[in-house]
Amino acid sequence: MKAKPFLALTAVTKSFVPGFPVLQDVSLGFRKGEVHAILGENGAGKSTLLNILFGMHQADAGGILLAGREVVHHSPADAIANRIGMVHQHFKLVRSFTVAENLRLAAPPAIRPSLRRHADIARLAKGFGLDIDPRAVVASLPLSMQQRVEILKALINQAELILFDEPTTILNPAEIEAFYAVLRQIAAEGRAVVVVTHHLNEVIAHAQHASVIRRGQLISSGPVAGRAREDFVREMVGHEVDLSAPLPNSGLGRGAAELSLRDVTLAPTPSSSGLKHMSLDVHAGEVVGIAGVEGNGQRELFDIVAGLRRPDAGSVQARRQHADGRPVAGLVPEDRHQEGLVLDLPVSVNLLLNKIGEAPYARGGRLMHGKITAQAERMRADSDVRARSVHVTPRILSGGNQQKIVLARALNEDAAIVVVYQPTRGLDVAASEEVLRRLRAAANAGKAVLFISSNLDEIMRISDRIVIFYAGQAVGEVGRDASRAAVGALMTGGAHA
Repeated sequence: MKAKPFLALTAVTKSFVPGFPVLQDVSLGFRKGEVHAILGENGAGKSTLLNILFGMHQADAGGILLAGREVVHHSPADAIANRIGMVHQHFKLVRSFTVAENLRLAAPPAIRPSLRRHADIARLAKGFGLDIDPRAVVASLPLSMQQRVEILKALINQAELILFDEPTTILNPAEIEAFYAVLRQIAAEGRAVVVVTHHLNEVIAHAQHASVIRRGQLISSGPVAGRAREDFVREMVGHEVDLSAPLPNSGLGRGAAELSLRDVTLAPTPSSSGLKHMSLDVHAGEVVGIAGVEGNGQRELFDIVAGLRRPDAGSVQARRQHADGRPVAGLVPEDRHQEGLVLDLPVSVNLLLNKIGEAPYARGGRLMHGKITAQAERMRADSDVRARSVHVTPRILSGGNQQKIVLARALNEDAAIVVVYQPTRGLDVAASEEVLRRLRAAANAGKAVLFISSNLDEIMRISDRIVIFYAGQAVGEVGRDASRAAVGALMTGGAHA
C-alpha cells in the first residue's frame, strides 16, 4: 500500500492578473522516500507552485495539507518552521560573503555551532559530494559553484521536504550524477524531494514519480517507471516534438572567416583552466559548437570574444570591430538576469538596449518612445515574446520569454557574428527548440554563430563543426556526423573513440 503524502496541495488556484490563472485547481501529493519531478513549459506554473509551498506566494483558492493537517505559509519562515527547504532557480546568496558566511547565515541556530570552522564546513560539503572552498567569496565563483552553495543551504537545514527549482541547469554531467546521488540519499533517509526540471533524461534516470503541468493545469501525475521521454514531451507541449533530428543547414557552404582567434592565452583561475594557445575561426554561414566539461575555458572564450576580458597573449580579429578592437557581435550571455537584461526596465528598452541611444530611437538626447515601441512590437511578434505589452518589465515574465528578449536583441544587432553561451539554460523543451531554430536560421542567412554550451545533444544537432575544449585547449575538431563517443572521449582528455 502506497504511503500517504507527507505534503499535499489541494485544488490550488493562483492568478497574478484577474482572469488569467497561473495555476488552476492543482492537486498533488509528495511522499517521503521519493524524488518527485515536476515538468512543464516555461510559464506553465511550476515555479509558482513551489513558491506557494515555500510561502513566497499565497494561493487564491485551495490549500496545503502537511501530514494531514492544514497549514498556511504566509512567508518562507513559516515553511522553514514546517520543515520545508527550497533551492531557488535564481540564487538567493549574499555575493559579497564567503561560502562559509552564507551557510552560517542560512543555518538554524542549533546547526550553527557545527559550522564554526572552515574544516567542518568543507567536511560537510564533501560528505554531500559537493566539494567547495568555504573561504571563497561567492561573487568570485562560477555559476556552477554558486549553485553548490544553494544546494548546501537547503541540505544543512535538515528539512523533511526539499524543493529544487531547476537545480542542475548549470552542472556538468558528472556533477549532475553526484547531485542525484545526494537526492537519492536524502530520499532514502526518509525525506521528500521535489525537483522542477526541464531535463527529461534526468527524470527518467533518477525520479520515482513525475507530474506534468501545462498552462497551469495538471495533465498527469504518476510513477516514472515505464514512461518514455516522448510521452512527457507530448504532455508538456501538447504535440509531438522530435528532439533528435539535426537542424538543417542551408547547404550553401561557409563563407569568409568573420571571427579569428590566434594563439589566445589567459591565465587559469581556481575554478577554470583558462586558455592555452587557443586558435579558432568562425565563418559566415556556419555554426561552430564548443563542447567541453564546464570549467575548461568556455567562459573565458565568451568573455574574450565579447570584449569583457583581454587575453594575456594572442589576438582576436573580426571583419568588423569597435573602435577599441572588440568584435562587433550579437551576444547571448550565460546569466540572463545578471548579464542579459535590466529586469526593471520595460521589455521595449531591453529589446533595443544595444541601440537605444542611436537614431531613430533617440534624437537630441531624447528617447523617441513611439519609434522604440513600434520596433519593439515588431521584434516581440517575430520572437514570440509572450508579454501583455512591451511596456511591462522582464522581471514578471517566464525564463523562456526573458531569453527570447536576449536572443532577439542579439539577432537584431547589425553584426555578422552571434556568440551564445548556455543559450538554453533553464528553458523548457519548446523554448529550447525555438532558440536552436532561430540560431540555425541566422547561420543559414549568413551569420557566423559561435555556440558554447554544456548540452552535448544540442551542440551535435545544431553545429556544422564541433571544437572540443579540454584543460583550456582546443584538443580536437569533428564534423556534425561525429559520434557522441568520439566527442565524449575528447571532452574527458582522451583520443577519438
